[in-house]
Amino acid sequence: MRLNQLYATYKDQVQFYIVYIREAHPGNGWQVPNNLIDDIVYDEPVTDDERTAAAASCQINLDLHMPMLVDGIGNDIDKKYVGLPMRQFLIDAEGNIAYAGAKGPFGWDDDAFETAVKGVLA
Repeated sequence: MRLNQLYATYKDQVQFYIVYIREAHPGNGWQVPNNLIDDIVYDEPVTDDERTAAAASCQINLDLHMPMLVDGIGNDIDKKYVGLPMRQFLIDAEGNIAYAGAKGPFGWDDDAFETAVKGVLA
């Protein structure tokens, strides 16, 4: 997974986190066929503990190496960053957004993210 490669390459220079937000395709909502085929079906969590359990399953099953944070059930991070369905953000040392990727999955661009990381580190 390219995300793990980026983490391994830059983890000593950049703090990486995955922030797990609300379910994009909950079993009790709009479901996509591939999730059904792959048996990835989670109802929308209603408590922080349920969301944390779903996040842990995601991290383990996708073999994600970087630390994962979990957005609270109130969706504060998702609301502030409009992270759904998935996006890449790079926050510089001053706390400014140095890179905001387009909405995924089609807007996910590891190469553009890496270029931004190199720019911030330069």
